[in-house]
Amino acid sequence: MTALAFQVGAWVGGPGQYPQPTQENVQAFQDLQGTHIDLISYFALFDMNDWNATEEYADVAKNNGSTLVVTWMANGYNAQDLVNGKADSYIRDYAKGVKAYGEEIWLRPLHEANGDWYDWGVGKAGAGNTDANVAEAFRHIVKIFKEEGVTNVKWVWTTNASNSGKGSTLTGNYPGDEYVDYISIDGYNWGTCQSWSSWQTFSQVFKKAYDALAKINKPLFIAEISSSERGGNKAEWITDMFEHFATDFSRVFAVMWFSQSKEANEGDWALNTSQAAVDAWKAGIAKMKAMEPTSSSSQAISSSSSSDNTGIMINGRAASSSFRLQDGKLYMQTDKALRASVVQFDYQGRVLWQSPVQHFSAGVHAIDAPKASTRSLFKLSVDR
Repeated sequence: MTALAFQVGAWVGGPGQYPQPTQENVQAFQDLQGTHIDLISYFALFDMNDWNATEEYADVAKNNGSTLVVTWMANGYNAQDLVNGKADSYIRDYAKGVKAYGEEIWLRPLHEANGDWYDWGVGKAGAGNTDANVAEAFRHIVKIFKEEGVTNVKWVWTTNASNSGKGSTLTGNYPGDEYVDYISIDGYNWGTCQSWSSWQTFSQVFKKAYDALAKINKPLFIAEISSSERGGNKAEWITDMFEHFATDFSRVFAVMWFSQSKEANEGDWALNTSQAAVDAWKAGIAKMKAMEPTSSSSQAISSSSSSDNTGIMINGRAASSSFRLQDGKLYMQTDKALRASVVQFDYQGRVLWQSPVQHFSAGVHAIDAPKASTRSLFKLSVDR
């Protein structure tokens, strides 16, 4: 499994009851967090939002140097309807549009199928959905894209952080490695904003789902996340979240904040419900991006040739290790033995090169890393 540079994304929200990820709303969120957004969330409904509707926001993402992540919602269809081909015409037309567009798009159909709130949910009473036919419905959608020769889609399978409804399981509807590129989790800390809810820590929300999905050999990210202010401290919750990403949730390569508060106290999900929450988010991004060079990496940058675009990144997950560039070769020094690979990526977070996972003893090691044609950084990805 290839390690990915940590990425930050969001459903950016915006003014009004039904905001969309327009360039204005994307820029407003970037201004809020003080940095570029890597992944832009968009929700498309079967039959209502065809590719032409989606393309407007795909263009926003492309022009922003971001990737569009489409939550593709099969409203009005249960799993067996999809297996039986009742939405094939819409799906095939969408596939043709994506293929013609050419840019990479992430699609996550049938998300949160372990719940009871969507038409394809296994837990929805009377819907006739099972883990088996939900998985088959996912495969059916992917097969149509393959029939149309679509190669610019990354398929995302998503579970909710907790099960809801009879028969629902965290991973039972997983369609299989052949049909999935990335796996993800949706989860929220509702705090006390509902009569049935109570404050939960990040780990209480996500631990069971993370442990279950970590057994699947696919890159893992959090596709929807937020916390209420009610019943606890949202800023501290965010800080704790990033601490987990740097330690026991180290498989997570991206996080996408759902930044839109809902009416009738459904949830105060927007990031900017308090300045403290915004500050915690910004500090967490800085922690995970780990862009500030250490003294050893500063020396490496200054000693490299003027034509060398390579910088050095010291990942917070391997603080006992450091890099330096000398005579065109990358050197890594580690104070302890570890199994890891070295990842080179550009400033947009795209992986350019990765070494095989290998054992490093304590000491200095020379790494034969390629030169990049664009500005790039190195990160040590520790195998746990």
